[in-house]
Amino acid sequence: MPQSPLLNTPEAVSTAANATPERTLPVDPVLLQLGKVVAGERSIFVTYEGNTYIFANTGTRDQFNREPARFAAQQGGACGRMGPLGGLGDARRYALQEGMLYFFASDECMKLFRAQPRRYMEPADQIPAGTPEQQAAGLAALDRWIAWAGGKDAVKAAKVFTQVSTRRVLQGADSWDITETLEFAGPHTMRRVDVWQKVGGTPKDNYQYETLVTPDTAVITSSNGRTTALVDSRRTAFERLMNRQPYAIMRAHYRPEAGLLALKTGEGTLGDARCDYIVTWFEGNATYLAIDKETGRLVQIGHPGRVDDASVASLTMDAVAYAGPEALRLPTQWVVSRNAEKDGIKGPVASIKVGPPAAP
Repeated sequence: MPQSPLLNTPEAVSTAANATPERTLPVDPVLLQLGKVVAGERSIFVTYEGNTYIFANTGTRDQFNREPARFAAQQGGACGRMGPLGGLGDARRYALQEGMLYFFASDECMKLFRAQPRRYMEPADQIPAGTPEQQAAGLAALDRWIAWAGGKDAVKAAKVFTQVSTRRVLQGADSWDITETLEFAGPHTMRRVDVWQKVGGTPKDNYQYETLVTPDTAVITSSNGRTTALVDSRRTAFERLMNRQPYAIMRAHYRPEAGLLALKTGEGTLGDARCDYIVTWFEGNATYLAIDKETGRLVQIGHPGRVDDASVASLTMDAVAYAGPEALRLPTQWVVSRNAEKDGIKGPVASIKVGPPAAP
């Protein structure tokens, strides 16, 4: 059996031999980029990021090996509509968009994506650029916010963060209470747990999803016992989502390796607050903040994100409640607006705890 000289370990060979149809792209991915739909030969294959790619000949296989990220499915084969943190797509449902290969979890997902691909494609954050004066003003605003929230020493001491919130949603005829728990225990140690409880249901109706990232692992586990490893691109997407939390931005300010930038982009009035507008950047994540010029209160944040129908929107979040000083006066409730909508939706009130690591 011809094998890829670069990407096929003995474990990968075994995986490919037992690859299920939903994890095997049935056509040559290199020729697909040229607009040619040609069935691959199962004897000529590459296993990459958990998916198996088969090729019409060894030449296209070798071309794939030279640039796997160019030809392989985006985000490890996650569903193109649902995004990198949704479920995996089926390799038999595939589409090219702007030279990028996507898999889809269902025919409906593929139909919706192909009708409006930009609606579901989350753009990469761009590193901001500014003058030295903008940098100085941005850092001054950041320091003013941290002083209002509890101070530098309190932020440095808050090495562990937990936020819990519950919201009710309607799906079809059923109502569900979703409890979301976010945890930080280090720069690259994060956890999110979503527990779905059916209103009026039994424990058998409930289910749970957990995403866990540590320096050594990254997995999604569901209550049915299934665990899926996150490839690097999906791990990056999860870390970017978590690092938009105000707590993470504060902590990054005192982690030199994070390379935090803070640039003032303007100023304006939000409600009764005269604000500095700044953009922060670290580890590939750009978030926009509005900070009260007088008090240092965090008034608003903004960033792209996915909404209930899995589409990508520009989110604006106005803080309307805050924790006490024991939790760094972090926001506990937001009014969220999509794509500059005039009226936002008030979210649930969260509970927040911060502190030093627990004793072993």
